[in-house]
Amino acid sequence: MVCRTCGKKGDHWTSKCPYKDLAAPVESFVDKPAAAETSAAAAGAGKGAYVPPSMRANAERTTGSDMRRRNDENSVRVTNLSEDTREADLHELFRSFGAVTRVYVAMDQKTGTSRGFGFVNFVNREDAQRAINKLNGYGYDNLILRVEWATPRTN
Repeated sequence: MVCRTCGKKGDHWTSKCPYKDLAAPVESFVDKPAAAETSAAAAGAGKGAYVPPSMRANAERTTGSDMRRRNDENSVRVTNLSEDTREADLHELFRSFGAVTRVYVAMDQKTGTSRGFGFVNFVNREDAQRAINKLNGYGYDNLILRVEWATPRTN
């Protein structure tokens, strides 16, 4: 065993070196970064340092509630779904009316079956209106679907 601080063999470990205060600092190992590196890392500009998306150079300055808000303008609520209905089934049913951005089927956490309702978001409002007109009252999986505009949540 060789002490990395003083270079002596066998009588002590590096962490217990009696000569660590007398030895010249080694350039390859630095305990604390230089002041310039510390300020760069604190500012988020350090190389390899993680910078959250909201603090990046070209980030949009939005509040947390704005980031969580969905676009509910083109959202359609589908009720009276069977327990076997999955998101892929709804996506397949609604994609013929236009581009679908999001499909959600409420699932029971304990049983893993559908709770009987879901939401479909469209890119265009006209596509959503066509889907409502065609699928409201449509028989699907031995049940009659009810399709309507989703009302935004009241917080």
